[in-house]
Amino acid sequence: MKVEVQSKKLVQPSAPTPNQSRKLGLSFIDDLLFSKHAGIVYYYRARESTHEIHTLQRLHRLEESLSETLALFYPLAGRYVEEGLFIDCNDQGAEVIQAKVDGTLDQLLQGDLDRDLFNSLSKFPLPAANNPLVVVQVNSFNCGGLAISLRFSHKIGDMYTMAMFMNSWATACRSGIQEVVPPNFELPSLFPVKEPALIQWPTLPFRKKFALARLKFSGQALSRLKAASNASNSSDSIANNSQRSRVEIVSALICKALIIIDRATKGLLMPFVYSTSINLRERVQLKMPTNACGNFFAHITTPLAVEETEPSFNGILNLIGDAHRNAKLKYAAIADAGALCSAVTDSLRDYVGVLGRDGANVILITSWCRFPLYDSDFGWGKPDSVNNASPPLRSVGLVDSPADGGIDAWITLNQDEMALFKQDPDIVACTS
Repeated sequence: MKVEVQSKKLVQPSAPTPNQSRKLGLSFIDDLLFSKHAGIVYYYRARESTHEIHTLQRLHRLEESLSETLALFYPLAGRYVEEGLFIDCNDQGAEVIQAKVDGTLDQLLQGDLDRDLFNSLSKFPLPAANNPLVVVQVNSFNCGGLAISLRFSHKIGDMYTMAMFMNSWATACRSGIQEVVPPNFELPSLFPVKEPALIQWPTLPFRKKFALARLKFSGQALSRLKAASNASNSSDSIANNSQRSRVEIVSALICKALIIIDRATKGLLMPFVYSTSINLRERVQLKMPTNACGNFFAHITTPLAVEETEPSFNGILNLIGDAHRNAKLKYAAIADAGALCSAVTDSLRDYVGVLGRDGANVILITSWCRFPLYDSDFGWGKPDSVNNASPPLRSVGLVDSPADGGIDAWITLNQDEMALFKQDPDIVACTS
């Protein structure tokens, strides 16, 4: 199966950005982050309702509604000015790529996943400075299905921002731009950069030969594990353990499997570190505007002090659950911008510190669960699947399953690790 790029162009906002809004400073969190692009891909199978709509008509409507949406999300059509730490909202536009795939969507999503093929559905953009901050690639399949990928620079927003953008674009395409709730870009004025951040991001160990897998953790299996974990703990800890989330349970299962694999293949009791992020909206006491776009999250980084040769699931679950609970309590107690700045900066420094530390085995798990990713209906139904477009790096992306309350885990490991991971008895018992 091949992906052939048919066209590239810049799509500009349908209306010019007012002069008073043409320069958007960075928030202190924007400044802390690297400017590389993150990505997400939405998959839409062909439906009977779309057979009468020619693919070219859908592509034209996608482009037209994107232009209208960019007029509201005007910073996304601008350019990042690295020297001045601001976004020049100059309406240069987002890059849009149209591509044709010589196969069907079911061929892509069923069976073993071809990492190189998935990567070709989502172009990795050039560095953010002076280049498009947003790149959209619309891939059309022989069956009439579509895969719409979105790549965005972390300088302009987090996953909350991009989910809001995608849902707004879908609403504009389906029902008209008048139905879109306008976004808010006040975070930089509420939490400005007081002095430039001095965080040196390490060079990540990207490798070419990585395998990709999607494992579906069913809601029933996760409920069973939660109940079993409650029963095996003492009465003193049941109250805490009963609050364990689906994300914590899946994260614990994955961490346990990876720890066992590393100990079996490397023969060393290496220190393990669990790392994820937490959306801070509605978690702090600070006043926040509705639909606040930008970056507003922190990292959770905690050691997994597992001494046994065979680590226990409950032990890892408690470590991860406690880290999540402590982070939520910490940020809930923050009532001023200065304290928030210090806490978030410390969380980023901890994260960067473990990424650059020799001898530490970092397990990176990104959760996009509870984000409204399946609400992006462009007029031909909600997406059948969604995944993060991960770099060639050992990592895990979690998204809600479209049904049954489960979680889809998109996992990137080297080929030898992936073979062992798929054979782990706990992973086999909980996934399909």
